[in-house]
Amino acid sequence: MNDLPPPHAVELTCHQALMRVEDYVRRQPTKAALAALGAGLVFNLVPPRMIARVAATLAARLLPPALLGLGVLKAFEMCCDKDSAGTH
Repeated sequence: MNDLPPPHAVELTCHQALMRVEDYVRRQPTKAALAALGAGLVFNLVPPRMIARVAATLAARLLPPALLGLGVLKAFEMCCDKDSAGTH
């Protein structure tokens, strides 16, 4: 008896992306290691304040539309749940 709800679309997308990355690392371990090394070097060379500023700017620009979209999606799900509950 599986009482777990079905996975959400976001979970499925993240899982698929993770599987693609894992597959790429298995097929191209040298390239994956070099990419990880390069990313590590960039993060070590770039000042932490600059990384924080870029992250804060991206969050400030992207978070409000994302939250609005999630709110609209949740409202739509609630409306669909009410409609399906009323028809049964």
